[in-house]
Amino acid sequence: MQNQPLAPVDTPAAKRAKRPRAAQACDRCRLKKYKCDEQYPCLHCKSKKPGMIKQQLLTDPQKMTWSVYTRAITGNVKVAVLQSKLSLGPIAVHTDIASYVTDLERKVEELSSKLRASESTQGASPRGPGAETTPCSMPNTSTPQELAKLPETRAESADSGENEINEFNHHTNGVEFHGSTSSAAIIGLLKKARDPRGQEEPHPRPGDGSSLISTLHNPSFSPSYVALPAQILSLEQHNYYFDQAHIFMNGYFENIHFVHPFIDKEDFLIRANDLWFNRSRTPEPSFVALYLSILSVGSLVRVWDEGTLAGLGRFEWSRKLFAEAQVYLNHLKFSNDLETVQCLYVMAKVCQNELNPNLAYMYLGLAVRTCLSAGFNRDVPSPGDNGQRSGWISKTCEMSFSVGRPDTLGMDEYHNRSIPPRDDSEFAIIPWMIDFAQIIRRVSVQIYHSRISLQEKLQIALQIEMEMDRWLARLPEKIKPDIGGYRLSRSALRDPKWARRQRLVLGIRYYNVKMLLFRPFLSHFTRKLRHPPTELDLTIDKCLDSAMKTLQVVHDIYRVHTFFRCWWYNTTYVMFATSTLLLPMSKLGMTPETMPLLRSVEMGVEILEAMEESVVARKSVEIIRQYLRDFRATGAPQPGEEDLPAPETAPGQSFEVPEWAYGFGFPDYSFEGIARLFDDVGGLPMLDE
Repeated sequence: MQNQPLAPVDTPAAKRAKRPRAAQACDRCRLKKYKCDEQYPCLHCKSKKPGMIKQQLLTDPQKMTWSVYTRAITGNVKVAVLQSKLSLGPIAVHTDIASYVTDLERKVEELSSKLRASESTQGASPRGPGAETTPCSMPNTSTPQELAKLPETRAESADSGENEINEFNHHTNGVEFHGSTSSAAIIGLLKKARDPRGQEEPHPRPGDGSSLISTLHNPSFSPSYVALPAQILSLEQHNYYFDQAHIFMNGYFENIHFVHPFIDKEDFLIRANDLWFNRSRTPEPSFVALYLSILSVGSLVRVWDEGTLAGLGRFEWSRKLFAEAQVYLNHLKFSNDLETVQCLYVMAKVCQNELNPNLAYMYLGLAVRTCLSAGFNRDVPSPGDNGQRSGWISKTCEMSFSVGRPDTLGMDEYHNRSIPPRDDSEFAIIPWMIDFAQIIRRVSVQIYHSRISLQEKLQIALQIEMEMDRWLARLPEKIKPDIGGYRLSRSALRDPKWARRQRLVLGIRYYNVKMLLFRPFLSHFTRKLRHPPTELDLTIDKCLDSAMKTLQVVHDIYRVHTFFRCWWYNTTYVMFATSTLLLPMSKLGMTPETMPLLRSVEMGVEILEAMEESVVARKSVEIIRQYLRDFRATGAPQPGEEDLPAPETAPGQSFEVPEWAYGFGFPDYSFEGIARLFDDVGGLPMLDE
């Protein structure tokens, strides 16, 4: 019998063939290592809860790519339609689905616009939170005018970072950072502009003394922090320098105190008398430290008609008292009381007038941290109002900006203590300086530390200038400087001493900040050496004009007030303004266009010569005169400048320097040789006294 073929039976060999691998799996399957069926939504995405993908888009759309976005929306629509068909009748399906799809399409359009906007800005540098959260931020609608479109380049956003300096100081065996708003960064920028090849050299080795920070260090002011009990005993035996104390205290309370009136003079004198006449068995160490720091700064800034007092001169007395104040601080370790905060701040002022900005920043940071840890910045009950003054006085200090570092104060929301009233007393300057400190913070954050285009930076700078002018216009008439076309409507001859002091300081600070506000635009186009647009040409003129007016104001004050010649930080103001004016002269030499600048530079030399007691001032004069000699010797433009466009002048200007000529550069001699003249300079001007 012939064999018949057997009927097929169900065997394991007959199982379904494997699905081919997906050509493009969805992101969820790719992430979870699932097998994707390439449907939208796929089998695994259908099992995910409806609305989760859309919620992810709403919370963080920037993390979703466009393909995932469209798949998610399509999947949600299909899931919704499927669920509606299962749960609704045929009539309700058309009504509810139509409204759902309409609403979903509207959300799709909104999310699409957001996603496209985020994708268009990817790779571009954001403005950063500081540009919008600074205390005096202005609305975007306050742009002064529509500016012509400037050539944008994102490389400009890194300019401030390139100008920063982080070097080893072999005098202190420590690393120091100086930001783009510091004087050290300005000198470093000049060095780079003169010798571009120097940028390719490796960083100096620690200890070799070739770093700029080591060159600019002031080795004559190096306080010792070794606490010796014998020093405390000797201080008590000398009755806390009773014979010299009145002289030094008067030097403080008649000068710096009027600019920073955060110490109650009457209360201080009462406690000092208790100290002298031993009315307290155990004097509070924190008050003794404050007492010694006041004597130190008073000795430093007073007018010395005597050669010496008890065998010591100005700087010997100041540094001796400073070291003894530090001994008491070492004895206290960490003390959270008002006198410690005040002492640390006064010691920061001593360091600043000794031209040691790094040490001043350290003491200022200790003062701020102590103030915050004691809660003096909070609105809590406390005896008297001295805490109120000291709690806010640190906000009026621009030492941090002078070295290009954070002010460590944090957000303004941390500080809810009430500001002193804006009355006619000598303490009324505090709230106005708080307002100005907020403007300075805007300059630091939005101009120097924001990675934005040059066009945006220019608009912000003009807004800040308007804010500065409004601040100036709102100042009380008694302390309003005679600048910006403002003239006193009354006689100022009978104004109190504190009003005259405050008026002088506010005027110098206004011009100095304005010069710093527009310096990045001068820096940009002097580096590029090309003809600037009209808008930037105006900012360059404002920078140079502010430098000239700074020198004019200081010169006028020096002719009348001898006390101002002992405020040694004026040396830094003068050198900063003078170096700004020397920039175009370094390119053009002595020409008719630079004659107005030359007259202002010579005015700066005269100011520095009036402070001949200061070694720093004498060396600064030597530097400026060396420049002027070289400029006169090289009357023609430097090689390569003949290929640049011919200078154009605008009619009606008081001085007309060709726009392309604002270049950085040093004469042809060793920068290191010149920089050694700055051995005692801790920092050029910047913003605090």
